[in-house]
Amino acid sequence: MSIEPSLTGSVRGHLFTVDILIENDHNGRALERLLRLLNSADVKDYRIVSGIELGKTIEAALQAEGEQASSKKATAKTPGAEKQPAAKDKAANKPAPSETEAGAGLSFHDEIERYKANNTLIRMTIVKGKGIRLSLPCRILNFDPASQNVTVYHVDEKKVYLFSLSEIEDLQAR
Repeated sequence: MSIEPSLTGSVRGHLFTVDILIENDHNGRALERLLRLLNSADVKDYRIVSGIELGKTIEAALQAEGEQASSKKATAKTPGAEKQPAAKDKAANKPAPSETEAGAGLSFHDEIERYKANNTLIRMTIVKGKGIRLSLPCRILNFDPASQNVTVYHVDEKKVYLFSLSEIEDLQAR
């Protein structure tokens, strides 16, 4: 496929679709060599469609973490089933259907927004610098997706705190 002619009319660009095999011991190093080859004066633009295997370890770790969180929520609900309140209290303490589906397909942002909208009491686990872990009972006051900040009200200390999403390790409804 030809690209539009340049202003001079004599030099034209041509688009080629190719598969390139670069041998190396690691995908990242092979990608680096490919980029060095493509970043020349003759190559005006390029798009790598497939073959990049970077980030697979991170994806696997996040997926495993998500599965662990789901199994923890399931086991946390099971012991509470033995100590259910009387039939009259069941209706009062029973969460809304949207609350029971908290871990079922909701993204982290959606979960935060749901807790904020319902004014749900949650336990938030925070990891600060140097590995310091905090566990606070709180309610979410505000969530700003642009700045990735969450403002919470600590119910015991009666104080307001601001945390970055990167500091939040876990959220659990109380």
